[in-house]
Amino acid sequence: MELILPDKKYYPSYLEAIREYREHGVHTHPFVDDNRYDVFERFEDFRTGKNLPEGYVKATYLWLVDGDEFIGESSIRHSLTDALLRYGGHIGYGVRYIQWKKGYGTHMLSRTLQYASGVLGLSRVLITCNDDNYGSARVIEKNGGILQDKVINTIQGAEILTRRYWIDLANFEPQI
Repeated sequence: MELILPDKKYYPSYLEAIREYREHGVHTHPFVDDNRYDVFERFEDFRTGKNLPEGYVKATYLWLVDGDEFIGESSIRHSLTDALLRYGGHIGYGVRYIQWKKGYGTHMLSRTLQYASGVLGLSRVLITCNDDNYGSARVIEKNGGILQDKVINTIQGAEILTRRYWIDLANFEPQI
């Protein structure tokens, strides 16, 4: 199992993950919409900071893969806006639906934190999740997340209680 930059070899499996989320009504992690963009061009634009919508920041996307299978995706935003300080934070992640509850989220976040520190040079990261997303809260806490607070955000007209966790990467101990 490895954490890599997106690779076309795993694209069919990535599309299956998108389909699984749609079929099961999962909205916790927005995989890049393959109907609106060339996915790999979009990933590169985010990584380099080119052609980004207003208010967006540079981000590196990583895929957790095993054999020929896409397992999950993480994104590391290189900086925070005021909006990201409230909702979104530095890191977002999603494990494909058929791979839930197998420990992949904890493993992927651990490796993502190592990348954020070692490659991007981040020393402290904010990770958020919806208050009722107990699986994600558990993954963040297993990786050393310290709950700062809970804030109410309005997302697409709905109020969402959001947990905000900080992880100090200088003291981070990998969970792999």
